[in-house]
Amino acid sequence: MTTLSKGNIISGIKNSVFFWLFALIGIFFASMAYSESSLRLLYFFWRPPFSLFIKIICAASFALLIIKWVNQKLLPYFWLKFIGGLIFLPVILLPVFRCYFKVPYVFCRACPDKCPWGISRTFLFGAFVGLNLSGKFWCARLCPLGSFQEAQVAISKKHLKPAAWLSVSSYVILIAVAAVYFLTVTSSAWVKYFGNGWYAWAWAAVFIAAAILSAAFFIPKFWCRYFCPVGAIADISGKCRRMICR
Repeated sequence: MTTLSKGNIISGIKNSVFFWLFALIGIFFASMAYSESSLRLLYFFWRPPFSLFIKIICAASFALLIIKWVNQKLLPYFWLKFIGGLIFLPVILLPVFRCYFKVPYVFCRACPDKCPWGISRTFLFGAFVGLNLSGKFWCARLCPLGSFQEAQVAISKKHLKPAAWLSVSSYVILIAVAAVYFLTVTSSAWVKYFGNGWYAWAWAAVFIAAAILSAAFFIPKFWCRYFCPVGAIADISGKCRRMICR
């Protein structure tokens, strides 16, 4: 057996382990968040110590980047994906299942009882954008959704090429998110139309999330490339950087 084939086997095993482990953890969070009686077991993620822990991890990620720049050494990327995914998964995932609004993530400023994402969103969004300034470090190495979709691509045998016009969809969503945030800042009456009751189960959000993740089996990194606002900002900053460096 050649070294290349051994490497492919090991990579395949890692991707399979990553996929099934994070799929099971995601199902666990979903079932716990759905049940009011078991939700209390997740309350740690709503507490200030967890928010502080997340901020420390973001600061440590910036420190790792500095170490990489100074020493010119490769980082343990698989373990970064694994550890980063475990830490950030509840922050990214829980809003889908416990959001006060029909559309998760974007109405946090107007939320009466913020989730783990809503509590630290301002710091986290800035950290994600900042980490992406160095080769999309957040998207490629720490984001649980990005890493999960990479594992999906690796275990899927059939890939499709989407229509060219779909490449601008992430920019449209970025503009829409910015517009919605502006509505919350101005306390617009339009915000109330997205209200969903006190932490009701948002079937539409869950269905859309499941559809996007299912599509990622056939369209590589479907969410990251065509929906994610953070990814859109990373693409814009990358294009600007290349234009400046010419």
